[in-house]
Amino acid sequence: MKHKLLFVAQLIVLSLFFIAGCTSSHTSFFKSKNNFPETDSDLKLKEYINSYLANAFNIAFAENGVLYFTDQNDTSKIKKIRLDLYSEPEPFIDLSEWIRPFNQSKPKAEGLRVDQLGRILIAESGTGKLLRVTPDARKLEVLADSYDGYRFTTVKDLAIGQGDDLFVSSPFSGTVYRIRPKEGFIGILNEDLVRVQGICISPDGTRLVAAEPDASRVVVFDIPEKLIPVESWTLVDFSPTGVEPRGLAFDNKGLLYVGLGGKKEVHVFDLEKGKQILTFDSGDDSNVLRYFKKYLYVAGGKGVRRLPID
Repeated sequence: MKHKLLFVAQLIVLSLFFIAGCTSSHTSFFKSKNNFPETDSDLKLKEYINSYLANAFNIAFAENGVLYFTDQNDTSKIKKIRLDLYSEPEPFIDLSEWIRPFNQSKPKAEGLRVDQLGRILIAESGTGKLLRVTPDARKLEVLADSYDGYRFTTVKDLAIGQGDDLFVSSPFSGTVYRIRPKEGFIGILNEDLVRVQGICISPDGTRLVAAEPDASRVVVFDIPEKLIPVESWTLVDFSPTGVEPRGLAFDNKGLLYVGLGGKKEVHVFDLEKGKQILTFDSGDDSNVLRYFKKYLYVAGGKGVRRLPID
């Protein structure tokens, strides 16, 4: 009888340890700017959040938790899905039903963002347009498709700034355009970049960060109040190693996350200090990064992964 009671007690103790271990596994790695782990061996994004996102090409979040995404197999179509393990995607919009091909190029949804009113903003690279679609997908607007009388050669990514400010990157021209739809303004923030791709805006709206994969650089712009071009400053130059920075995202504390594409790494930077503070394994390609409600989401390779960071 004593042996049985001892065995039961041991099982209870082991169960408590197991439960505690499972609970701690969901604890955030990043409590604050000054509380990063000294080592990064355990930081790996291996949690694929939904099998339907295995071919997700780009992603964007609405405040209600809906994830919008494009599929690598058909980038003219945008789908939406709820963030849980068993949700199935629903069709949102097929751009080929709204936009005609241009120079034999079909519409292609590259950059995706959702504004405060729930409207989906699209950097449409196939025909070179910045689009905006209402949440019910019944209205599509072309916000910009040219500058100074010349069509955009292509557009890759977009970012939402303060007020009416929108920004879009154009790799072939090496340009970041600044757009204010209400004013009908389309101007240039900078046109001296090398095949610029991913862009993002700091939480306070004062800085724009741009990734130049071909130059292996990440550069920063201090966004002026006046609608004038500005020069950039280099945050990090990876050119000695040849890696290609692609995905970019800020968290709500202002820390910048840089995904190095096929290198399967994410580097974390403190812009105020102008230095890197951490590197961790992204578990797969890190082509697109998004921060949403205390999680960092990384798209690329075989799907979308996430990591708690607050």
